[in-house]
Amino acid sequence: MMENNFEIKPFVLRNKIQHYEWGTRGEQAFIPRLLGIQSEGNRPYAELWIGAHPSAPSQVNISNDLIDLTELIKKHPVEILGETVFKRFGANLPFLFKVLSAGKPLSIQAHPNKSQAVRLHRRDPIHYPDSNHKLEIAIAIDNLKALVGLLNIVELRKKLELYPPIQSFTDRVLPGDSTISEADETTIVKQFYSTLIRKSVGEPQLYGNLVESLAESILTRGNRISEQEQLFLELKKCYPSSDIGLILILLMNLVQLTSGQALNISAGIPHAYISGNIIECMTNSDNVVRIGLTNKYKDVAALLEILDFSPNEVQVVNPDWRDGISIYRSSAEEFVVMNMKVAENFAQKIYTNDKVQIGLILNGQLELIWNSAEKLILKKGESVLLPACIKEYVIRSQNWAEVYIASVN
Repeated sequence: MMENNFEIKPFVLRNKIQHYEWGTRGEQAFIPRLLGIQSEGNRPYAELWIGAHPSAPSQVNISNDLIDLTELIKKHPVEILGETVFKRFGANLPFLFKVLSAGKPLSIQAHPNKSQAVRLHRRDPIHYPDSNHKLEIAIAIDNLKALVGLLNIVELRKKLELYPPIQSFTDRVLPGDSTISEADETTIVKQFYSTLIRKSVGEPQLYGNLVESLAESILTRGNRISEQEQLFLELKKCYPSSDIGLILILLMNLVQLTSGQALNISAGIPHAYISGNIIECMTNSDNVVRIGLTNKYKDVAALLEILDFSPNEVQVVNPDWRDGISIYRSSAEEFVVMNMKVAENFAQKIYTNDKVQIGLILNGQLELIWNSAEKLILKKGESVLLPACIKEYVIRSQNWAEVYIASVN
């Protein structure tokens, strides 16, 4: 025990499930299978939140009382977070850890940077509850299909040649000069997408006609339909023709990740997860600016304010390997994610380096050993908070197992 009655030990977490409409359902629902619970009929299981976000904080059992992790951190910030983390971020866990399971496409959305988040929160605290930026990494558990980022000028030109009605609708002709500077390309791309989005809102009937004509044109090609076009046709059945997200399906990058690959999503990058199960880690924020493929609140003005129109490459991440650990890094100082796949009769010492850690057992069963002899057995679906005051611990396994660990970068 510490002087302020803080017991130095790992804390098993009880986490909140989010039942958003796009989650997986029934026997295919990933989160119930992970947690070993029964899926409730046709109820969607979309996200498992592991952390201390005020909207859905994890809980810990202290003397048979369930206490929100937010409250425990406020009582013992240095012991849990570590002195360095506490000095930098205050009495707040700087990251939010999630399991996300998409059975249907999520909305097309983007997240603000820090200054934009402060401005949006001040202007509209109901729709933007945080004044914090939102950077995230998405790691494919099995696979992930996603729309990520706006097309660069070369790819955009190809798409407009394929879909002349879009160019007619925007009345913008892209220059064919291959020596355009990056700054000029950003300006041209911004003008094109801004015109498309604003005109879709300002002239919904004309935009709806564009969607219908594109659908008819695509269908005439029979079996020569691309995967993006097939997605466009499928979602056209789900959303009104006035939804700007329908055209954006054709004008974004379609990315497919296999198990272990990841996506870094920076501020201002539009994206929509289409299907798949992922481990997600992000700055501790729930700021989402939506524009399409949703019946929720859409904010075109805010989206155009925060969108990154620069010609960015899609940031597909393959992890760094160190001592048998896969390490997923991003530009965010708030988080880093580690993955360990351990074999039979495995044991490894891990140091917290004065930084809080949260572990999630994805498969199998592990034994945590700290303070030389104290032990905790963790099974598939269980998660644990490792306070920074535990300087080191050992992970041991008798059989094959897999764990994800989030910490501060």
